[in-house]
Amino acid sequence: MNNQIKVLVTGFILLVIGILIFSNWGKPESELEKTNVEEVRTQDFASILGTTWTNNKTDPSSSEISFDIEGLKDTKGFFKDFDIVFKVSEKDPQKAKLKVSINVNSIDTDNGIRDKELMGSDFFNEEKYPTIDFHSKRIKKIDGKYSSKGVLKMMGERKNLEFSFELKGITNNSSGFKVAIFEGTFEIDRTNFGMKHVVSVGDNVAINFYCELIEK
Repeated sequence: MNNQIKVLVTGFILLVIGILIFSNWGKPESELEKTNVEEVRTQDFASILGTTWTNNKTDPSSSEISFDIEGLKDTKGFFKDFDIVFKVSEKDPQKAKLKVSINVNSIDTDNGIRDKELMGSDFFNEEKYPTIDFHSKRIKKIDGKYSSKGVLKMMGERKNLEFSFELKGITNNSSGFKVAIFEGTFEIDRTNFGMKHVVSVGDNVAINFYCELIEK
């Protein structure tokens, strides 16, 4: 088989994979139940110095990490299992730290066959790389929002990542827990982490997060 035929065969295989994996995307529903913060004045980290906050894993309606793929209609999916740890320095709010770890096999696109295929070597390669991890190196307040700069580790690749987020407020939720509420979004190019480009499928993925963290 000459090189030209190999290229054509490879392109055809990738196209078929793209059609099988990304067509007829399901519509998984959000479980979020956001706490009303209309009357809560946004606070800064100075009010929570020396504290550590985590997502409440016993209440999946309190935090969510979702994603959308560029160029595809109804592409929303979720990661159902993740750990968030947010730690504020005792003296300097600029030295707050954020750590996030996502279990890849918790993906939900409302299509079990697709979810299983996404765990394979052409995509997340879950057997070899079971988690997606982010560690912040710096969090800085800019114009009322926060900018987090750190390292995203995915599929064995480590890339610098910077994104902005909002501290929506610190209040009590309907269950009586004191919560610090964060919300933000950022984009990554999935091919930068080893995923193959597939014809007709966008490479840019928007990651959206909303979390109500409880004090540890």
